[in-house]
Amino acid sequence: MIIKGIVFVVLSIVIVMKFRKELFAFKRHGPYMFVAAEGLLLLFVLNAGSMFQSPFALRQVFSWILMLVSAGLAVSGFTALKKYGQAVKDWEDTTRLVHEGVFTYIRHPLYVSLMFLAGGMLLKDVSLQAASAFMVTVCFLVAASRVEERENLAKFGAEYEHYALRTKRYVPLIV
Repeated sequence: MIIKGIVFVVLSIVIVMKFRKELFAFKRHGPYMFVAAEGLLLLFVLNAGSMFQSPFALRQVFSWILMLVSAGLAVSGFTALKKYGQAVKDWEDTTRLVHEGVFTYIRHPLYVSLMFLAGGMLLKDVSLQAASAFMVTVCFLVAASRVEERENLAKFGAEYEHYALRTKRYVPLIV
């Protein structure tokens, strides 16, 4: 338990350093992503020891499927941002609205990817602590995506508004 605590604190410092510029900018998506990242870290620390226990149990198989879907969404989302986004500095600072690739179907594949990752990590060893971390993570990912939608509307204007009408936020044809 002490080792888990040390790992959590050390990796939390890394996450704080990543988000330090936006940590208190509540009108931007950064603070919400910080809390979601901490939730993902907590899920990992809580359930890392269960990653490979009973590898063929239905819960484990479903967990790995969720995490593989997560990886696929992340790769396709990052690829589309890099290929079509015309980023100025980093992958997130696009100068062009990306609506190709996976973005043709959903507006937030990277957030959905993290939701699938959180679900996969939760299933590794379901507990009250892990379920709580999962719920907080998903809530803050939803909050971050909604704030980012306001940012995108301000940045891309009517083009984003039309794009939002054509696509779903998280699940094609549903939500």
